[in-house]
Amino acid sequence: MFEQSSSHSFFRVRESAFWATAVEQTLLQYDLSLRDSSVAGCLFSDQFEAEGFIDQPFCSLVWSEAARISDDPLLGLRMHRVFSPTAFNTLALAASASPSIQDALNILTRYFPIVSTQLNLQVDTQEESVHLLLKPIGDTHPQHMASIVGYLARYFTRIDLDADGLLYAIELADHHDLHAESCQRLLKNQQVRFANRYSLSLKRSLLDKSLPTSSTLLLPKLTDILQHMLATLPSSTLAEQVKRRIHLLLGSGDISAERVAGPMNISQRHLRRKLSQEGTSYEQLADEVRREAALRMITDGQLSLTSIAYELGFLDPSSFTRAFRRWTDMSPTGYRRQLGKKDSPSR
Repeated sequence: MFEQSSSHSFFRVRESAFWATAVEQTLLQYDLSLRDSSVAGCLFSDQFEAEGFIDQPFCSLVWSEAARISDDPLLGLRMHRVFSPTAFNTLALAASASPSIQDALNILTRYFPIVSTQLNLQVDTQEESVHLLLKPIGDTHPQHMASIVGYLARYFTRIDLDADGLLYAIELADHHDLHAESCQRLLKNQQVRFANRYSLSLKRSLLDKSLPTSSTLLLPKLTDILQHMLATLPSSTLAEQVKRRIHLLLGSGDISAERVAGPMNISQRHLRRKLSQEGTSYEQLADEVRREAALRMITDGQLSLTSIAYELGFLDPSSFTRAFRRWTDMSPTGYRRQLGKKDSPSR
């Protein structure tokens, strides 16, 4: 059985309701419907549809019932061929509008919660490979994990226009090995391994490759949409709540822990202690938010570097430059110049 995460048990994990719709659409291929199920049919109440989110146990119930009535152990892995959620389409479009495959990967990992709040995408960079690890939050259903693998595999295959073998290996939880040939077929004959985790492996040498679909016009607009979608999600961890609060405070001149803790009705000291229990700190989260916002603002090209520095709460541009060098190993000016070269038409 694949690894589960227990560090989030203090928080209530809520998932986007469109997953129930996605499962329902997939079941239609079998001439079946969850609405006919006495177990899962109640999930399609007016209240459920209006709220837009369901608790993780109910989402797992949907998956379990769908797998039972369809008698298909690979239902989740098959879903990407049948139904494509709007949230994933929007994320994929923004990623494809990025300058490079590396930038696309950054977009995917940053905004993936709009697709699913039940897992984190973590990047493990090795000498020749980059492994995209799917880390479950709470008790994420295996069918749900497999469906995410399917969607991500489809995306990386589609952006590999020159068939360079960008996505060269996929890992599925070991119980899938009973259906190895079917897994290979559903994943376009990618090299599939069976282990105690879900992951996708990319060739690191290809990450700097430019995307022909990149667009400096679309990317900032799509990023704004993703930011809005992210802000409306229920938070499964305190760290996520804090990062969203810091995002809202950017530009106010005060992103202190005290200001973030106030509206959450906890003391600054209690906030820091809880974050430490989650393996992070307020300073680390603020740094992550600043980095993400800096990259987005420079890519947008709407503000001067000095304006960006003050927007992010730095005392002066030189402090911003030092932080940006720590994040990217280049200056903000160099990064903006590099973006300009990528956007310039080849002669």
